[in-house]
Amino acid sequence: MIAILLAAAAAAPPGADAQPAPPAHPFAVSVRSDKAEVTLGEPFTLTIRVEHPALDVYALPEPLLVEPLLLRGAPTVARQSQGDLAETTFTLPLAVLKSLEPHLAPLALRVDGPEGARQLAVPETPIRLRSLVAEERAASAEQAHHGPKPPVPVLVRSFLWAWLLGGVLLLAAGLLALREARRRRARRPLPIPPPPTPEEEAMARLLSLKQRRPWDRGLGRAAVFELSEIVRAYLGRRLCFDALDLTTEEVLAELHRRRLLGLDLPELSGELSWQDLVKFAKAEPGAEDCERAIDRAASLVDRTRAVVEMPERRAAAGGAP
Repeated sequence: MIAILLAAAAAAPPGADAQPAPPAHPFAVSVRSDKAEVTLGEPFTLTIRVEHPALDVYALPEPLLVEPLLLRGAPTVARQSQGDLAETTFTLPLAVLKSLEPHLAPLALRVDGPEGARQLAVPETPIRLRSLVAEERAASAEQAHHGPKPPVPVLVRSFLWAWLLGGVLLLAAGLLALREARRRRARRPLPIPPPPTPEEEAMARLLSLKQRRPWDRGLGRAAVFELSEIVRAYLGRRLCFDALDLTTEEVLAELHRRRLLGLDLPELSGELSWQDLVKFAKAEPGAEDCERAIDRAASLVDRTRAVVEMPERRAAAGGAP
């Protein structure tokens, strides 16, 4: 009775007197458990069903006290109405953990409707406890069941060490194989391809320039700039001087002094003068002019290559120079 009064006082609105709310009179009230017997720690569900007029609204008390039971989760409320009759169902997920005489304490359900605020007293509900120790025919009272039994260690054969040993052996074998492969690779150094000769580099750049045809896109002067760089770079590499940073007169003076066999200086002088005219006088060359200039540069490289490489070929063949 005291629990019912406390619940009613907690459910009263702020500012109201401490008088208990009048009792509600539903058509029927039932409290049932989904299990006839429960053991310590076993979850079960308690269901409270109330049949009442459809205009009344039933709710659980706040806070909901279920000691000495344990509330395993949030309770649920379901309501069904048919005409003037309604049924409200409260489902409480519970468990018994620390009591040998479990029970659900009295509840004071909150009721609201046309007759005002009321309460419905649900009496104490006992829960039947099933003793596993009694079923095992305990020899004395000291061996009675007072809670969940502690876990019992079980020896299980493990092959962890075997797996670890196998993994270590496989790792060692892999490291040895990797070490042997690296040692064999170190014994046979990979051949390093020789760098391209000045002639090969110049001919490859001339072929690329002719295939790209920048003059078809209005870049004839840019093509002549690139052609001049290719010719000067070839001459500089062939005779070991920095031809890219010299003027045309300085380049011709170096060629006069070094005398590259197979080179026609008057023809080269005219070619370099034409390139300077395009580069600095902004003369726009035509497609045929660019193609002929590339062909003349390729002929220059080919003539000088034949003259310079012939002694090397004779030496490689074992003949006298």
